[in-house]
Amino acid sequence: MNTAAAPVNIAHRRFEALDALRGVCAILVVMFHMPVASHWRDWGFVQHSYLFVDYFFVLSGFVIAHAYAGRLKSWPDSGRFMVRRFGRIWPLHVLMLAAFIGLELARLIFHFDGATPFARDRSVEAIFTNLLLIQAWHVHPYLTWNGPAWTLSAEWACYLIFAGLVLIAPRRFRWIGLVLAVIGGVTVLLYARRWMNTTFDFAVPRAVYGFFLGCLLQGLWTRIPRLKGSAATGLEVLVLAAICGFVGYAEGPTTVAVTLIFLVVVWVFAGEEGRLSRLLDHPALVTMGRWSFAIYMVHMFILTVMMILAKKAGWVPGGRRVDFGSVWLNDLFALALFALIVVVAVIAHRGVEQPAQRLIDRWTKPKTA
Repeated sequence: MNTAAAPVNIAHRRFEALDALRGVCAILVVMFHMPVASHWRDWGFVQHSYLFVDYFFVLSGFVIAHAYAGRLKSWPDSGRFMVRRFGRIWPLHVLMLAAFIGLELARLIFHFDGATPFARDRSVEAIFTNLLLIQAWHVHPYLTWNGPAWTLSAEWACYLIFAGLVLIAPRRFRWIGLVLAVIGGVTVLLYARRWMNTTFDFAVPRAVYGFFLGCLLQGLWTRIPRLKGSAATGLEVLVLAAICGFVGYAEGPTTVAVTLIFLVVVWVFAGEEGRLSRLLDHPALVTMGRWSFAIYMVHMFILTVMMILAKKAGWVPGGRRVDFGSVWLNDLFALALFALIVVVAVIAHRGVEQPAQRLIDRWTKPKTA
């Protein structure tokens, strides 16, 4: 069995296999939310695919620590970091919030369904908490507006904690983060009503749990010998099989362990030593990974509009899922719907996400002598 240490010069490395896996996870979350009576809709793996959100938290902590742990040495550095992170997530978030508000205004004017405009999860006050990215800080008793954006709110809290810890305790922030991660995981285990399927209420402890374990892993992963060749491939296959099996069958408090498995997934695939990693490095999969944030952010709006239209057309006989009476036809509809989501996501990625990132990067670029 061959082992090898990681290369020393990895400061500017981009983890493309991990990026590609992020795209796969975004697709699985879309499948979880898609209300179509397809062949795969009732599979346990799809029913529990909300757990793939926790991969985002672990990966985010790993990558953020990799990129910024050694760069935040002053308050201006931390301020620049927060502006850059805000600029990465806020513009697309605001675009989708505006789309949902526009839909609500159309409901108010045209009364196209029986829902009360600007009520409950679509309240006016929730607009402001969403703009501030605090909507998932246990301030509402339900998800609001663009539901999946709860993860941005939770990650925003993680960024704030990370910047403060790195600035105050740069040598010990990972170990302090470990304490916070344990507290987060225990909080979810003991107090979240649906354990890891918690969003608006215990979203921040859930995110802290994954994010700061990811930070700790980043500090250790170069020191842990990694397998190479066929042994690395075997480990990659084993880890993917483990996460698929776990997601397919885990329920109740057991789901809290998913973050620990994702920690192993990130460690294994960050090395990119096996054949599965090289497969994930394929440009198409890496590109899907780079579109993943946009796919994640736009999909609920597309599904919401689709359900409104489907109910008008009589395609939702049970009131919950689109069903044409043929599961094969349902499959084709689901695939077409996913294709539409990707098209809209690419437009949002190129028209909003990338230009906003470039603009924020220019604004926050440190001045050189």
